[in-house]
Amino acid sequence: MPYSVWKNGEKVGETRLELSPAPRKRAGVFHPTAFGLTVLPGITAMVPALFDFGALCEAHGFDVEDDRPETGERAFETFANTPEGQRVQAAAGCIAELELRDPAGRAVKWESLMISDMTAIVELAGRRRPNAVDQLKTLPGDPIRFMISATLADKSSARRASVLGAVDPIGVS
Repeated sequence: MPYSVWKNGEKVGETRLELSPAPRKRAGVFHPTAFGLTVLPGITAMVPALFDFGALCEAHGFDVEDDRPETGERAFETFANTPEGQRVQAAAGCIAELELRDPAGRAVKWESLMISDMTAIVELAGRRRPNAVDQLKTLPGDPIRFMISATLADKSSARRASVLGAVDPIGVS
């Protein structure tokens, strides 16, 4: 039985969360519903928004490889009102409205959740390395359109995630 993602009482799609790269981290192929296809553009906007926000930060001397929370907070405070910062905030708002449910239909608390449109990621890769798109075309099998990744809340952060809307716009993984 699959996990499901919901927004305002409507099912966005399903996933088996078949990958577990680390404790509390899950990922997998995401299969949207017809409703999901209508709301996914706002949800999947996070990856491109983060790439553009990262480029802005890098251009202004912020170390985008520094994963300390205070560095991210300082960058976001500096650039929150830019178009790049506003795009991150808008995508975070869409993601904050999502509910993850286990196969039994129970809500699963999460610290971060991202659904990615792989076509957007291919486009981003092509901007950075023009031959990347050609390399990706050589991969076997049917292309995967959407992927989901989540960091599940531990017991100590479950309350905080619930109170804060379960999303940290800088720490989305």
